[in-house]
Amino acid sequence: MRIPFWSRLRLAPRIVLVVLGGMLAVKAVDKAMPLLIRPPEIMFFDRDWLLDNLRDIRDRSVAVPAAERAAVLEDLPVRRWLDVVALETPPDFSHTSRGGAFADLHVTIVDMFGLEPQDVRMMADELDDPEYSPRPLVVILPPLPTVMTDVLDNRRSNMLSSDLRIAVRIGPSEWLVVMPHSDGQENLRMIRNMLLPVLAVVMIGLASVWVARGIVRPLDDLAAAAEKLGRDRELSLVGEFNAPELRAIGSSFNAMQLRLKQFVDDRLQMIAAISHDLRTPLTRLRLFAEYVPDQDQRRQVLSDINDMEAMVSATLTYASNRLKDEAYSAVDLGALLISLCDTAADAGCRIIYDGPDHAGLTCRPVAMRRAFANLIDNGCKFGSEVRVTLRDGPDAFAISVADDGPGIPAEQREEAFRPFMRLESSRNRETGGTGLGLTITRDVILAHGGTIRLEESPAGGLLVAVTLPKARG
Repeated sequence: MRIPFWSRLRLAPRIVLVVLGGMLAVKAVDKAMPLLIRPPEIMFFDRDWLLDNLRDIRDRSVAVPAAERAAVLEDLPVRRWLDVVALETPPDFSHTSRGGAFADLHVTIVDMFGLEPQDVRMMADELDDPEYSPRPLVVILPPLPTVMTDVLDNRRSNMLSSDLRIAVRIGPSEWLVVMPHSDGQENLRMIRNMLLPVLAVVMIGLASVWVARGIVRPLDDLAAAAEKLGRDRELSLVGEFNAPELRAIGSSFNAMQLRLKQFVDDRLQMIAAISHDLRTPLTRLRLFAEYVPDQDQRRQVLSDINDMEAMVSATLTYASNRLKDEAYSAVDLGALLISLCDTAADAGCRIIYDGPDHAGLTCRPVAMRRAFANLIDNGCKFGSEVRVTLRDGPDAFAISVADDGPGIPAEQREEAFRPFMRLESSRNRETGGTGLGLTITRDVILAHGGTIRLEESPAGGLLVAVTLPKARG
């Protein structure tokens, strides 16, 4: 099967292509905007024409009372090219200091009306990119004899401007503001100018998220598979990923799982075979022990044989992995713990249960019963009183089994989970056991996505704290 081109690309070229594609898309949108929103007009004003009309507008305005001024300004012949506004307060902009033709025009207007420089205000924006101006663009042409001279070249940077406004004082607090006629699309252009950067960020962001998801999703699959492998100790092979780098990681991860599984299975099978083969000699030893004449010696030999058989049975259970082959089903955890406590009490153990009568949990029933039975049996063996506590949390159950026995030193608690480990100084051999109880219990709890830790109980003994998530991982 032919692998698609995109799937053959490594991560670096993918990122480069996506970034370039996003930039090209933004540029295409930028170039398409003029088709939707008309770019600003460029209005060419002859300098002398502008001065003559400015003089005419001022003369008409001062010749009539302020109440009639608005009507006069509405009927001006230059309304097609210029907008004029009469203000009773100073304008809301200050004079822009610029050189060249702009400064010359300001000086000329001041001299023409015999005003002070502060009585004439001019404002205009210089633009690096005129296409993005929201208002019409203005070019003030110098007198015709200078159009083809070096003067025009010297003033070129000051000729093109946007948002040109000329304010002239006509009274103590009265002003006239003259500006190029608006085409009514300033707001649309301002919205366009604000949206273009946002659109660029969104388009490149979406493309980046798409690429990132293609990278993160396989990593999430790898993390989930690694978590499942560590929890269930069963193969959790991942599928084939698209990117060559991730495909190599996935293949290596799958190969590692297969090697680990084979390594563990070989050793467990060897332990199971040895334990199974020990049963026949143990049976023979039991028969021979029956003929030992001394009753005390016979009792001691039979006790040792029983211990060895118990260890063989526990080893076979641990090595055969039967507990993990059990199907999941709904279990009443509260009823299960109460049943185990009742069984221990019937056997003469002082035990207290503290928790709800019912607590639903989806788990492997036999394995879960075996795990908590081990904990309760240990508590009864090493302590005079055992307290079993169940707490129903929002996301998980918290179970603790505490006794008042000798406990386990903090530095030895992790070792207690190792197979066949007996801590002679605190949990002596006279109590029996195979050294696999905590090992099997931890395997069961971890296989259900839970946690288990050993602590000191309030009575000075051992407290085993277990958490079990309500939802299967």
